[in-house]
Amino acid sequence: MIAEIFGVTNVGLIRHDNQDAFLIANLETGDIATMSAPSLVSVHTAPFILVVADGVGGAASGALASSIATEEILRELHRWWHKVPKRTPESVEAALKRGIDTANRAIFQKASESPEHHGMGTTTTLAMVLDSEAYIAQVGDSRAYLVRKGNARQLTKDQSFVQRLIDAGRMTAKEAAQSEHRNIILQALGPEEKVVTDFYRVKLENDDYLILCSDGLSNQVSNDEIGRITRGIGHPEEICEGLVEEAMHTGAPDNVTVVTARLRTSEEAYRRAAT
Repeated sequence: MIAEIFGVTNVGLIRHDNQDAFLIANLETGDIATMSAPSLVSVHTAPFILVVADGVGGAASGALASSIATEEILRELHRWWHKVPKRTPESVEAALKRGIDTANRAIFQKASESPEHHGMGTTTTLAMVLDSEAYIAQVGDSRAYLVRKGNARQLTKDQSFVQRLIDAGRMTAKEAAQSEHRNIILQALGPEEKVVTDFYRVKLENDDYLILCSDGLSNQVSNDEIGRITRGIGHPEEICEGLVEEAMHTGAPDNVTVVTARLRTSEEAYRRAAT
């Protein structure tokens, strides 16, 4: 897959501090974009990763936790990519799990050593695109979406209190979206020594879009709106800006972070270049 990827984060209209973080990285070339150094990342070879993390535990602690998560995940996956010659779907999933577990241990240890950061944590949703397939690992309620032909589909399932009620048949998705308990998550990286990571895989097609976001977007903007905005714009930078703007229009009570990857097959990219 060939990709153009962009990310953006905004403090929102209510919060005073931004505890979100994102990371885009090409594991082969080392090209990186983060919230402190945003840029359009183009990937023509090897896999790339997208990470969105939404920190909890107070302004300084939440921001620290999400920052540690993105840094540790990148370090672990970069090491894996350059040291493991044979990469199977099972080894990719195992690498994502190691990245998540390494980040969890680092945040837990930092909190244990620093009383002022006790209890800090972060959601983390991590996607790796390799060989026309997206491998996704998730802890918490930051989400991954696939937008295909203008239709947005949620790929991940929130590790949240209201999602558990939905699964038990005690609440509808519409009721969950309006519930005062919708921000209660069941897991985060950092508060406990171990976490249970959920995994997802999806085959990718030409002109698909992969979108990762914090709940500052998903709580405010529906699947239909995500699809409409993506379909109407097309360029990753403008999609990110359009989605954040839509969240702002709805009040944006939380930090809003979006990472968008536009995906093309190599054959299609070469065909367009030749015309």
